[in-house]
Amino acid sequence: MSPSPTHPDDPEEQPPREEAPPPEDAIPAEESAVSSLAEGASRETPGRAELPPPAVAVTGRVPAAPPVSAVRPALLDRREPLYRACRGYRLRLEPPDLARLRELPGSKGKTDEELGETFFDGQAERIADSVAGDVPAGAELRVVVDPYSRQAFVALENSIRGILSF
Repeated sequence: MSPSPTHPDDPEEQPPREEAPPPEDAIPAEESAVSSLAEGASRETPGRAELPPPAVAVTGRVPAAPPVSAVRPALLDRREPLYRACRGYRLRLEPPDLARLRELPGSKGKTDEELGETFFDGQAERIADSVAGDVPAGAELRVVVDPYSRQAFVALENSIRGILSF
């Protein structure tokens, strides 16, 4: 096997470089920057060659967090649908629809279940009225909420049977 050509960037093949020592009268970059800053300050304000004050670490007790209320609602996403029976229909709000209710005014700090119950309290009768002649009693209806247009779509299986504005 023939020896492989050396790569110019390969550190194993390159002899170590020797850096020339700095001249004896050279000032390190940090010191020259500080001295030029001080000289500039003395030129701007005669008689004062001040540097900015050094940073000071502040120590002490960290203030405690405010106490958490024991009745704080669990604002986690709900994983199961919310149901409401009304006039022989079983109305259902799926978790994504419950989450959309958070976009409505007055929903801050309420759980998805509270929002869904409040929505059904105000809209269940209207939903049942809107599908009364079209959908047989005992059917399960999904309620799809659009908070931006403030509409509720009532679906039986895969077809929309009613649209309500709220």
